Amino acid sequence: MFRKLIVGLLAATMIGCAAVPESLMIDSENPISDITALRDPTGQDLGLAVRLGGMIAAIDNGEQKTRLEIVAMPIGSDAKPKLGSSTQQRFVAYVDGFLEPMEYHPGRLISVAGYVKGEEEGKVGEYQYRFPVVVASGTQLWQVKQEVWLDDFDRFRSCVGLYCSPSLINSGFSRAEVRERVTQ
Repeated sequence: MFRKLIVGLLAATMIGCAAVPESLMIDSENPISDITALRDPTGQDLGLAVRLGGMIAAIDNGEQKTRLEIVAMPIGSDAKPKLGSSTQQRFVAYVDGFLEPMEYHPGRLISVAGYVKGEEEGKVGEYQYRFPVVVASGTQLWQVKQEVWLDDFDRFRSCVGLYCSPSLINSGFSRAEVRERVTQ
């Protein structure tokens, strides 16, 4: 019994310490993972390694590169955007080649790894905006999965071992909650 408990705890720990996907690996040990930490994308921050995440706001395929406008969100140690967190600011990521707009559509969660290249002027609606620019070396799209969590433990408090009457099992209410989580 004790051995099963240890194996279960070890498995839960390994799942909880999910690694950064290969597509987001970068040569820096501590890339910047918070867009608000960029102080001066045109000067002292130029060339710094970043790993940022958020939600795609716009996509524009050029001849050789794709421009992604991303609304930044805080990311976890696994590089996944944190659901329910407030958005930060916008940034632009340039990715070599063509990205399919049906896959990289506005509203989709994404993380990018790359280097700060500077800033560019643009607009969000009619508002003039200065976007930090990242040259992306890798991207990772994420999905939001919904799971239903049931809490049935209250029903079985008076049950001991196999001595549980059917009336105890079928009586009472259970609590259910729909939770969202980010997956690959």
